[in-house]
Amino acid sequence: MKTPAPEAGLTFSTTSEDSDFPYVLFFCVFGSLLAHAGTFFLFQVVYPQRVTIPQPAPHVSLLTPSSPENIALLRWIEAEDPALIANDNPVAPPGLAQARYRPSFTTPRTEPLGAPEEKTSVVRFPPAADRLLPTSPSQAPAPAPASAQVSPTTLSFTDGLGTRPLAKNPAPNPAYRATAPAEPTTLLIGVDSQGTVRFALTQHSSGDPALDDVAVAHLRNVTFAAAEAPMAWGFATFSWGADAYASTPSVP
Repeated sequence: MKTPAPEAGLTFSTTSEDSDFPYVLFFCVFGSLLAHAGTFFLFQVVYPQRVTIPQPAPHVSLLTPSSPENIALLRWIEAEDPALIANDNPVAPPGLAQARYRPSFTTPRTEPLGAPEEKTSVVRFPPAADRLLPTSPSQAPAPAPASAQVSPTTLSFTDGLGTRPLAKNPAPNPAYRATAPAEPTTLLIGVDSQGTVRFALTQHSSGDPALDDVAVAHLRNVTFAAAEAPMAWGFATFSWGADAYASTPSVP
């Protein structure tokens, strides 16, 4: 059989008539009072009292003519007084009430263009022949044959190479013959210090790529005079003449 467990005693047991003084309860209450008093004292020491700084008293300064600085300031204030230049009665310009509104579009700024003038072609008649002295066809002078003017192909240089002398400049002799009218070929060329053409870039084509290739090939045979500049740039223009065509091109 199990023995019954002893009953747990109370922390503060009730006192009987013949018991002693309750020391446990007395020391608990006394210790609690000491703990609260110590905590209150600790917080009073750690946190000081709040100090309030009062606001300074207002200070008033008077500008009295008692010092040279105040005298100079008073004179400057008097000179800058806006009442000296203010005028309550402004002078109205004469004729202000009679001025009328005039819109800006009433005055034409640019005259409108009229119809283009018709250009009448003037017909010029040859002078009348002298009927008093008739001439026979056998006696009439035969007209001189028109000499065909053949213009060769020319090469010109402009910009930085226009004034530079040429050491070798053969005449252009195109090996290719064009069949249609061609425009001048313009190339941007770069010449080194020895006078050799190193670069040739087409800027304006003639319309015939074969003629442009002929111009580039001819520039390889052209040599300029030596110069100090490492590279000089300029434009070379080929004006194609009659020797660049298989036959005389028909210009429309």
